[in-house]
Amino acid sequence: MPPDGDVPAVPDEAPRWPAWYAPAAFVTGILAVFIVAAVIQVIFAATGHDLPSSGAGIALGGTLIQDALLVGAAILFAARVAPPRPGQFGIRGVPVWFAVKAALVAYASFWAASFAYQLIFNPNGKQTVAKDLGADHGGALLVLAAILVIVVAPVAEEFFFRGFFFTALRSRFSVYVAGLIDALVFGAVHYTSSQTLSILPILAFLGFAFCMLYAYTGSILPGIALHALNNSISYAHVVHSSAAVSFALFAVVITGCTLVPRVLPAQ
Repeated sequence: MPPDGDVPAVPDEAPRWPAWYAPAAFVTGILAVFIVAAVIQVIFAATGHDLPSSGAGIALGGTLIQDALLVGAAILFAARVAPPRPGQFGIRGVPVWFAVKAALVAYASFWAASFAYQLIFNPNGKQTVAKDLGADHGGALLVLAAILVIVVAPVAEEFFFRGFFFTALRSRFSVYVAGLIDALVFGAVHYTSSQTLSILPILAFLGFAFCMLYAYTGSILPGIALHALNNSISYAHVVHSSAAVSFALFAVVITGCTLVPRVLPAQ
């Protein structure tokens, strides 16, 4: 990375969101998840049914609601400063080969840090997201879980964590400090059980790489594409017979990242 002053802090058209907006929006989004869950539970109780505490449907719905509410919280707080526009969140085009080279460097850096961590600490944890979403059952659940993991999660998480959270923090902190804070929160939010605890630093490394990629390119689209690539590789590795679905969805994300800047209104 070049020195902090040599890359734009945020896209030119973005307002200066206060740094405290970052944790405030995160807490607001998470609290909203619990409120929505409580409302759904009340509705189920009113009809004489108990809301299941686990299962693929609950995991799919809960994850989708969490992603949507975090995005909504980001937009809500951003609107306090100025009417939100796509470019303010880093949804803007960049030259393709510039983005590809930057993404390759970011991904290689992540794998180097991940390899060093595993060599030193030998973590035995693993993510159980695919299993929790019912992907191992095959059929429709495999496809729905793949859409959530490879399409929805990269778009929503890059929008919130890099487009908003990281951007807000940079109004007060340097690119590296803001990236570290973002990475720690990004890693922590992927905690699901004691099985995942030892691999959270690896996810934090990935979050930091996404932050640096956004800071360097000024766009979250390369991060969305790289995030989708990483998730598609992981999904295909964990879920048997899902390679075709995984990489087909990755192709959809790549296509979207290429076409979106062409249809955005002039900022």
